[in-house]
Amino acid sequence: MANEIYYNQEAAKKYNLTAKESQMLSAFINELYAEPGFSDVSPQDLQKITGISKRSYKGVLGSMAKKGILYVEDKKWLGSDADIVYLIDQDLHPEWVNC
Repeated sequence: MANEIYYNQEAAKKYNLTAKESQMLSAFINELYAEPGFSDVSPQDLQKITGISKRSYKGVLGSMAKKGILYVEDKKWLGSDADIVYLIDQDLHPEWVNC
């Protein structure tokens, strides 16, 4: 993945994103193709898309969760075979603003 920015940069200013967080958020937003609030993106998907090492991608997601950007729903709770990442601040998605 190149350095494209797919998220609302103005809305993201308040989070003071690191380079890896910006990369992860951009990849995540780019994968959210359906109605507001829907996600079928797993943490492992984001790791593969971004190329962030397996050692650090969980830390990046954890940091973004602490900032209130996203959360990871446990696969056991979902009755699924994969955890799913959800966007908390929908203003970060350029098509979901004010939804």
